[in-house]
Amino acid sequence: MPSIITSLDIGSTQVKGVVAQQKKDGTLSLITAFKHPSSGVRKGVIVDVEEAGAMFKDIAVDLNKISKRALENVFVNVNSEHSKARSSRGIVAVARADQEIHQDDIDRVVQASRAVKLLPNYLILHNIIREYFVDDVGDIADPLGMTGSRLETSTLIVETFAPQVNMLVKYLERVGMKVGGLIFNPWAASRSVLSKKQKDLGVLIIDFGFGSTTVAVYEESKVLHVKSIPVGAGYITNDIAIGLKTSIDVAEKLKVSYGFALAKDISRRDVVHLSEIDPSVTTEISRRFLAEIIEVRLAEILDLINNELKVLGRTLQLPAGVVVTGGGVKLAGITELVREELKLPVQIGFPNLQGIEITNPAHQELLDDPEFATAVGLLLWGSTEESRAIHGAGFIKSFLKNLMP
Repeated sequence: MPSIITSLDIGSTQVKGVVAQQKKDGTLSLITAFKHPSSGVRKGVIVDVEEAGAMFKDIAVDLNKISKRALENVFVNVNSEHSKARSSRGIVAVARADQEIHQDDIDRVVQASRAVKLLPNYLILHNIIREYFVDDVGDIADPLGMTGSRLETSTLIVETFAPQVNMLVKYLERVGMKVGGLIFNPWAASRSVLSKKQKDLGVLIIDFGFGSTTVAVYEESKVLHVKSIPVGAGYITNDIAIGLKTSIDVAEKLKVSYGFALAKDISRRDVVHLSEIDPSVTTEISRRFLAEIIEVRLAEILDLINNELKVLGRTLQLPAGVVVTGGGVKLAGITELVREELKLPVQIGFPNLQGIEITNPAHQELLDDPEFATAVGLLLWGSTEESRAIHGAGFIKSFLKNLMP
């Protein structure tokens, strides 16, 4: 029987979900895609268990109406500032006398790269293989069948705060969902938005969410760095509300309808009549001042990203530039500001839907949107054997078993 895969991108204001059937030939046929208001979650972390539990229950009920099997293989994003990435290395001697490298040698060297000292109460979420070395010769994608006396691997370890992940899994399981995989947010977004050519050349992906901003850097098809920054587009809304002394709802509408990321491109004479948004308010505001508020906060986020790039070294070229995705990229002028601040070419990243059969035009329109980058990426990871590769064989079952009390 064809399997059903469900992805849940759990954000601060919305949960984006995709449900698809995987056919015997490996292709995906979309069943549904949806948005559900998020509650009890902030910056990727459950902060109110009652609200979050009720939200997950509502989503589970809706999924169950589609199919009971929609609850059996759920891929979920992990997005927390307490998730950290660092490089690691594993080294082993090839076991056989003829020095031919077998799968057990590869498994041993990957396991060796996981032997790192973790922070208290942290666990390894991903151990992403960058490359293998055989007798000091690197840039090897798969050493199986090669000969040599020593096998090494370079990996990127993503570790995360165990209690937060434990709580997330516990509440999903409590409402009847079976978690098939947990994927760090920038890793999921990269899967659906970036092409192989972009990763080969060198690229930075920025996913502007409401509560946080996540980044991933690739060079020569290797992931160099991933990071979750606890400042997102919602902070812009809060700044507008404070600066203009309006409600959060009015501030969000102002941001979406009249906001612009580069203040210098807005005339000082341009005004916004607040009555167009809220009939009870009759005042006017300067659109230039609105843009200044937006630009200051966005520039702060981009400065934090620039600091992450500095850690990697200034030799980083990134010929493919920057790909911006997520709901925050709908803000007018954001690509221009990113280009100006990071001094790199910029384009908006849309989810790659080519491998998904979509018959409903409404679903096509819903998914063809940067804010669905992570949800589609989770689905694509869940549909391929690659999802096992980023965790290691048998990781999910043992990982979830160890998490649950």
